[in-house]
Amino acid sequence: MSLTTASHDSLPYIDRPPSPTSLLAAKRLISSSLPPSAHTTPHPLLPPSPTPHFSDLITLELSRVQKEERLTAIDLSRYEAPPLLSPSIPAPSALQALKAAYTNSAYLTKRLQALELLEQYGKNAWLVGNAQLEDVLRGVEREVVECRGRVEEVNRERRGAQEGGKGRLEGGERVWREEVGRALEAEVAAGEVEAEWRRVLREGGRGR
Repeated sequence: MSLTTASHDSLPYIDRPPSPTSLLAAKRLISSSLPPSAHTTPHPLLPPSPTPHFSDLITLELSRVQKEERLTAIDLSRYEAPPLLSPSIPAPSALQALKAAYTNSAYLTKRLQALELLEQYGKNAWLVGNAQLEDVLRGVEREVVECRGRVEEVNRERRGAQEGGKGRLEGGERVWREEVGRALEAEVAAGEVEAEWRRVLREGGRGR
């Protein structure tokens, strides 16, 4: 681009614009003083253009655009109708395919609504619809944060209750063990008394 193609007005709000005749005469005068290559050759005061250094990915994409080839990086199969399922397909696979079909249907329905709004009301209504969806998304995100906070609060309360009752539980278990030990000791003592009583009876029977 030649530097002489730019126009610089010093007082654009004060000077009166030139008439079409004066403007045409000035352009002819300028063109007559320029070399024929002025509009195609850069001005000699301009620095040389930097050599671009593109990555392999950008070079590949530029080559694809130059060849006018279709873009294959986007998987268009997600926007297509799912294939018909066989009646003998397992239930888990059928349920997964049904969930994917519901997701694709909801997405395509929203896309269709957005395109219909864009066609009927213009980009402003489309942007308003996007803004409303963003508000809904922010509301859902707030609800998720609140739910997570409530879950964390419940977990803290549950942990506190369990840690608070840990001493009572351990104390009750210790008392239970002691009582069971005493019951066993009483049974052993009763067995010893019974054995001693039987021995005394046997010795008394022999003395007769």
